[in-house]
Parts: sequence; C-alpha cells; structure tokens
Amino acid sequence: MLLPTMATAEPYEKDNGVIRIRLNEEILPHGTASPMITNMWIAGRLAVPHDNAGADFQMTSRSSEGNLYNPTQGGDCAGRTSDLTGVIPNWNGAQLGTPSNKGILLGIDPLLYNEPGVSGTCQAPVKQVAPYDMAFGVTLGDGVSVPREAMVLDMSIRKDGPTSPDLVKALSELPVAFVDVNFLRYAYYSTNGTQFQHMLAPTASGPSHDIKQWAWDENYIQSGHAIALCDRPDMVEQPDQGTCMAFYSHEHTRVYASHRQGSPNELALMSVLGDNAAAPTITDTQWYTARRLVAVGNLSTVAAVITHAEQNYPASGWARW
Repeated sequence: MLLPTMATAEPYEKDNGVIRIRLNEEILPHGTASPMITNMWIAGRLAVPHDNAGADFQMTSRSSEGNLYNPTQGGDCAGRTSDLTGVIPNWNGAQLGTPSNKGILLGIDPLLYNEPGVSGTCQAPVKQVAPYDMAFGVTLGDGVSVPREAMVLDMSIRKDGPTSPDLVKALSELPVAFVDVNFLRYAYYSTNGTQFQHMLAPTASGPSHDIKQWAWDENYIQSGHAIALCDRPDMVEQPDQGTCMAFYSHEHTRVYASHRQGSPNELALMSVLGDNAAAPTITDTQWYTARRLVAVGNLSTVAAVITHAEQNYPASGWARW
C-alpha cells in the first residue's frame, strides 16, 4: 500500500451526477479536517450530513477490548479528528475500469474513540494516535464501467508493529454511515443482495422498520449480504419507487442499524460488520483490505447495481479483512 507523504487540510469533492461526496471537511470546535466522507448527496439531496468526528461516513475497527480500544477513521469521542497522512486525489487503484478522476484514496493515522480503560462518558484528555495505519479508497461509478448509482469502497488497515493490540474483524464496521433519518428512515436488509425485507425492531406499537420509532442507541442486527435505508415504508411492495442507500458485502456477514442523536442532527446509523470466521483477528503487520459496494436508488436499482458488481468485478477484488 503506497501513499504520498504530503497531505493538506483542504476538502475534496467527487461527483458523478448521481452520487456526490465531500471528504476531509473541518470539524468544529477543534477546527481540523476529518479524513472521511463528511457529506454525501444522492441525486442532489443530502443523505449524510456533516455532524461530528464520530459520525459522518467512515470505517472503524476494534480490538479485543471493544469500544475501549476502538481506532476510527474520523476521530475520538472528544471531537478531535484523526490525522490525514496522505491523499491521492485522483486514484484508480480499485482497477474497475473507471477514470482516475472518479476515485480518491486517503491515508489516515486513526485516533482511539475512547482511551484505553475508559468507559461510559467520554474522558479522552489527550489526543492519542492509535498504533495502526488506515487507507480509505473511494471510487464513484462513471456510467460506463461502473453504474453511476454505485460507489465502491476499498478499506485497508495494518498494525504499526507486533505490540499493537490485535484487531477483531467481527467488531469492525466496514463501513459505517450516519444518515439523515428524516430522509432515509425505513430499514431493510437482504440475505442474498437482491431481495429485501423489513428490518424490524420492537416499538411501543409493535415491530417496526421505521427507525424514527426505534429506541435510541440500540443496535439491531441481522445476518445477510446487504442493508438499505430508504425514504418509503413500502419499498418491498413498491421496489421501483423511492430512494435508498444500501451497503453490500460479497461475503455473508452481519449488518445493523440504529437510531442516534448526533451533534446536532437526528441520525440513523447503518453498518456492515467485518466477520471472517476463518481468520477472526488481525495479528500480523500486513495490510488487510475489505471491499464494499454502496448502491443508491430504488430497491430495483440497488439490486441491479449489486448484480452488475457480482457479474463484472473479479472474485479476487472482493477482498476481506
């Protein structure tokens, strides 16, 4: 994994006419830029609002200590941002046949979301860079090799050295996004990537896939290949209507969603976890890369984008941690 040594505090933007993203925008009150996707629009409507260093759209990992040792792309629980160590603003390393201006690669020295041994209320008094390196590659569809309703993520990590705590893949979020729940409020999941069903959680009036009715901060998990948040409650019955944002994993894994309060936005969290039962931890200092597909549009479009990816991306490209 080769990254340039120079990085600046400037924001970066990619736009293919359907998906528009901004990366590395400033986080207040600290006034430093956060090296993740800080805003995302779908057909001109804001889906991921720029909120805080622990939110937006990023990758995270965890050690055996879970949340007590949690390196994140965005930053720590005190709102301080992780460090951008390098950037390739026009990147074609995903090798999908798209022009380089559709891609970008960020190199990150992540912070720990909590300091070791801290639980409960955020008590991160010192900015502590975690002993890992991260790389976050994004490729937008060009409408030729890759549909414009697609965004491919290549997320990489390595331990700085043998004493860095081992990373637990099943606790890592690859990726995680905090979306505007007033836009994409209904949760769906798929066991095969093309047929979706309601992702239900208990509410006072019975099981519901309306995230705005869910309890705060409760994670609801399903096994499968995909998760989608949509703007209509009847997407299963009307898959050609509405707008969704979906994450897809080539490997069967776990997906989850929850209802969150950001700073200040009311948000819905969506994530794909990094299960790999054959090799559950990262113990050496090699680079590990996981690829995920982001698809937008109605559920019929999402299914078509997933099918295109499975038919056209080589099996070796669907790397996993």
